[in-house]
Amino acid sequence: MPPPNPIPPKLWLDLSVENIFQTAWQGRVRLVKITAFFGVLGVIVALLTQPEFTSEARIMPEMNGGSTDMVKRLASVAGFAGLDLSDADDVDAVRPDLYPNVLQSSPFGLYLLNQSVTVQENQSTTVANLLAYHTNWQFLNWFRSETSSNSRFPTQVSGKPVRLTKQQQDLLDDVGQRISAKLDTRSGIITITAQMPDANVAANVAQLAMAYLTNYVTSYRTEKARQDLQFYTQRLQEARRRFQTAQYVAFQYNDQHKYYVVQAATMEKQRIESELAIAQTVYTELSRQFEQAKLKVQERTPVFKVLEPAKVPLKRTSPKRTVLVLVYTGTGLLVGLASLMMQQAAFLPRLRATLQSSST
Repeated sequence: MPPPNPIPPKLWLDLSVENIFQTAWQGRVRLVKITAFFGVLGVIVALLTQPEFTSEARIMPEMNGGSTDMVKRLASVAGFAGLDLSDADDVDAVRPDLYPNVLQSSPFGLYLLNQSVTVQENQSTTVANLLAYHTNWQFLNWFRSETSSNSRFPTQVSGKPVRLTKQQQDLLDDVGQRISAKLDTRSGIITITAQMPDANVAANVAQLAMAYLTNYVTSYRTEKARQDLQFYTQRLQEARRRFQTAQYVAFQYNDQHKYYVVQAATMEKQRIESELAIAQTVYTELSRQFEQAKLKVQERTPVFKVLEPAKVPLKRTSPKRTVLVLVYTGTGLLVGLASLMMQQAAFLPRLRATLQSSST
């Protein structure tokens, strides 16, 4: 007589609702123990998970049209003073859609990690030390004192590469993920978000990011104009000294040769007066260029309106401890039910017998 056909593995378990409730009731003690174990595990994980706080700041940058219109209105008035503002509207501005990239750059990350902040316990530390302390497992931090190291990150030097250690690179990547900026293309509003393991630090970092962004854009837009202003300032000082010297020589010569009528004296007087006229012309022209450079610096300086300053968050954004405990408890309930169903159907012995029969 041939052996009976084995029952397929997919038919070993009766997954009807009635059978599931019956199995759960019969093994309710074991189910409660497994569910309680996972629930306690969820509580432990929720307590040990590092809390995170988020702070936001919103600013509205100046659009290019506003400053250009101002210069056009001043152009007619400046023309009476001999100032030329015809090229003032050629501003190499950083587009607002590029602002978020500024806060994702390595120079900003290095700058931020070196900044000193105050935590809720009124203790001062750097952002790098704070992140390094909270990067480790929270449970281990209970058994050691607060980090007090004063390690400094290298600063970005123009034209030279930056060498970082593995830990420093990890902290740089971490802070890059914690800071973000988002541009609303419709309204032009930029939202800066900072997420930190301390509420006070989150607000301070958001404020530092906003200040860095505004200073960076202002420096970029006014750099050429400020260089021109510095150049004209130096040349103007030289021209002023030359003009004052030529003026003194001319007055002194006139006092000493007031009654001289010889031809040689007349020629010397003309030379001195010519030198004075040239010095005065150069001084006047440089004064005009100097005033024009000051107007360009003012015109190219952008305006940022702070719509919402950074505030200290009152509630943590993560972890959601209630949700975390519920997820672990639900997982425990499912694991308990699965183990009871497999025990009732003798799943493992049947599977072992099936594998042995198939091998023979």
